[in-house]
Amino acid sequence: MEVFSVVVQALTALAIVFAAWQLLFHSRQMHRDFELIYVQRYWELMDRRSPGFVTEGRGRRTDRPLITAYLQLCEDEIDLRRLGRVTDNTWGFWARSIVDQASTSPYASELGRVRPELYPLLRRLIESDAGFDPLDRSRLWRKLHGL
Repeated sequence: MEVFSVVVQALTALAIVFAAWQLLFHSRQMHRDFELIYVQRYWELMDRRSPGFVTEGRGRRTDRPLITAYLQLCEDEIDLRRLGRVTDNTWGFWARSIVDQASTSPYASELGRVRPELYPLLRRLIESDAGFDPLDRSRLWRKLHGL
């Protein structure tokens, strides 16, 4: 009877570990699905740029709403990271990409043209050269939340 009890306890412990692992995997997959929405938004904006903007980096007046939309997308992505919705791996890539693109003209020109209180997270990320991580949580917390 004692052996049976030990076997049942071991199987229960194994089931709990497996369930926890499944929850972490599911959480990570939900983050990835959510991140994909923002990647799709990014490419929708990039695909709407004028040919001169794409080839020469010079935006036309018609590109200005796209530039503004991109800056807002960046601010949203940084805010999502602050809220714990963007994984560590994705954030490493996004942070560097955001700084690289937003620092180029005409994005930097538009950022300089708007009120300083707009896009505070984006400005901080650019100033830190992608060293700013708005998610102020421990490594353990991030791992437990699938980040």
